Amino acid sequence: MFRSSSHKINILESQVSTISSSGHWFFATRKTVEEYVPGLLKKYSFEALIRKSITWINSADSLGMILYFILAYIVSPWLAAGITLVFHVWWYFSKSAFVSVSLTPALSFLNHEFVQLFIAGVVLSLMGMNGMYLALGFGILFFFLFKIGLMRRFWDMIDKKRKGDRLPLNDRALKMLLVRYSMKENIAPGDVQRLEEHVQEAVIKFNSKKKK
Repeated sequence: MFRSSSHKINILESQVSTISSSGHWFFATRKTVEEYVPGLLKKYSFEALIRKSITWINSADSLGMILYFILAYIVSPWLAAGITLVFHVWWYFSKSAFVSVSLTPALSFLNHEFVQLFIAGVVLSLMGMNGMYLALGFGILFFFLFKIGLMRRFWDMIDKKRKGDRLPLNDRALKMLLVRYSMKENIAPGDVQRLEEHVQEAVIKFNSKKKK
């Protein structure tokens, strides 16, 4: 049975998965976190940890957009677009290695809808006023793709088709966040395999249900 919790974002939980109202799917659950890092949920709510993980997941879009706006004034629009695409895919697949407690608030600020709309509005307007029409076209395209998370969904589709025993991208970000917060609070995390084994079992169950 699912239950809904409200803490800025809505969280739906089942015995094998967690999904946010924004469509971010985790196979880790509240029970997994309690087993993996005993005592951490007494200091941070499960919803807060999921929300902070989503901040890192969404950071590829906000950082990618800002990177393009900067590069568009330094190099050609085509080169700026190419570098932005390469950065986006690299960061999205590698972000878990850079998860940091201290950087989370900054990324949360950059991910804020008002901040993104303000930056995009100012920069795109300046591009139009200065006759940078190709850069403007790419800027509008990237803003659209990043704003609705279309590229993230595309990378998620690719990741799901890859074989192996790796954790899904979202759960990797959550796992590293749990490690960082356990270090901050001097809480010794449990066996790392607990989280990974639970997620792998959940993925197998989910995929088997889809095939039926």
